[in-house]
Amino acid sequence: MGFFLPINYQEPLQSTFCQFTTSSMRKNPIWQQLTELAQQDDRKNLAALWRNPNRQETLVFEFGDLYLDLSKNWLDDEVLEVLCQLAEHANLKIAIDDMFNGQVVNTTDQLSASHTQLRNPSHPSYQLNTEKLFTLADQVTSGQVKTAFGKPVKQLVNIGIGGSYLGPRLVVEALTELQSESLIPIYFAASVDDSLINQLFKSIDIEHCLFCISSKSFSTVETLMNARAIQAKLKEVKGYQPDQQQSSLMAITANTPRALKAGIPEYMILPFDTTVGGRFSLWSSIGFPIVLAAGKDEFKDLLAGAHLMDQHFQQQPFKQNLPVLMALLSIWYRNFIGLSAYSCLPYDARLRSLPKWLQQLMMESTGKMHNISGEVINYPTSPWVFGDHGQLSQHAFFQAFHQGVDALPLDFIGVMEDNSSSQNFLLFNLIAQGAALMQGKEEDQSMKGCPGNKPSTTLLLKNMTARSIGQLLAMYEHMIYTQSVIWNINCFDQPGVELGKSIARDIQQHVENDSLNEMGLDPSTMALIRKVTELKNDSID
Repeated sequence: MGFFLPINYQEPLQSTFCQFTTSSMRKNPIWQQLTELAQQDDRKNLAALWRNPNRQETLVFEFGDLYLDLSKNWLDDEVLEVLCQLAEHANLKIAIDDMFNGQVVNTTDQLSASHTQLRNPSHPSYQLNTEKLFTLADQVTSGQVKTAFGKPVKQLVNIGIGGSYLGPRLVVEALTELQSESLIPIYFAASVDDSLINQLFKSIDIEHCLFCISSKSFSTVETLMNARAIQAKLKEVKGYQPDQQQSSLMAITANTPRALKAGIPEYMILPFDTTVGGRFSLWSSIGFPIVLAAGKDEFKDLLAGAHLMDQHFQQQPFKQNLPVLMALLSIWYRNFIGLSAYSCLPYDARLRSLPKWLQQLMMESTGKMHNISGEVINYPTSPWVFGDHGQLSQHAFFQAFHQGVDALPLDFIGVMEDNSSSQNFLLFNLIAQGAALMQGKEEDQSMKGCPGNKPSTTLLLKNMTARSIGQLLAMYEHMIYTQSVIWNINCFDQPGVELGKSIARDIQQHVENDSLNEMGLDPSTMALIRKVTELKNDSID
């Protein structure tokens, strides 16, 4: 039996010119020099690298509320120097200026990337953004905005996925736990899953709840399905009377006409510009749940921290530039050492969503096979990103870190503030894990021994404030942009996200029309669809 491809499948773009241009990166003298350096054993031997008495001094960096220790990495002055030359060869400084000056950097859609403008208090976009957010937030918290039951808003459910969910949730969790309680408690609905939606309805007071549909395009399938489910639930509740004066629904979108068509009153729509990328959008109207949960001052501090990092990224030379250093280190490991994974490990429960946010930011931005000219590349880009709360991870996958044959870059993230003894114990665990990975331990019983020489990065926040969180998140954003410039890819598009969704919609349509055989799917997929539909029919019978 032959193998059948989906009807929309296309072969990857191939051309002689493409092969020449992508291979030219590997032929670049700087690239070749880094390749040769990576093949020298001492470059991957932390004991040998630490023979340099100045190592601690030269590989530890401080800026704002961040303390970055790169000294436990397979990195030395010579490698760092050549990596900086690679960044210069990629015209990184020009690319940085282009982004901040509003030039086209999203070459796929021919758009600028304006998320940094939203946190620059001297830019007109800053004032427009904060005014509309704060005005509606004041109306909600003062009781002026009423739900469709005529009740004041006491809760908000954010209905969104991807960048409309991960960033706001991360910041809401980080900031609201600094206070005794949220100004307005926030709930999040992302997955299209009946069990989660039903559980949500059991947790909220529906008559006092505002449902916020967050979608840049207002066409995201999962978000709209959840929105329709909530609308149906609202209609079942006695006293539901939506009109132009009271509404249980609001929207945050770059497509106001679609939100209006869906029945959202205009005064309950917070727009943002199409030049703001979804996973870079928590600084925009998408951050409305942050304002409701933590307050206007906290949101302004968040923006201020990010803007401080923006200035650092623009102004500092590469060797002292935190986002650039993080990006160069990741490229060294990915392209020259050959490590294919990357882990983010916050040792603070308030940052528990940071790994998922970074996973989307990095993998959706730089998981690309085409350069900005549309040519297929022949070098790896995004690593596989994963992580969890640090101490929980110690009892999950750290065994593989210590005794597995592989190594991978690890970011240990901690918070230095007036901690309790238990919080200090978390930090001691963070420090100990980095030391143990580097030093290892010899044992008479060999199975208990750990080889050591495993690299890691330690990143400490001086405190847990909105300002420090803004610096941290902006640093990672600029790290990803730097990677994309050096890899010559576009970090602001995500064409691969749509393929599976498109096939899912086609399957659903063909199942409903009883025309599945017309899709030309492979036998495995056909059998799975039949299994699922047979089970559904059996349950109906």
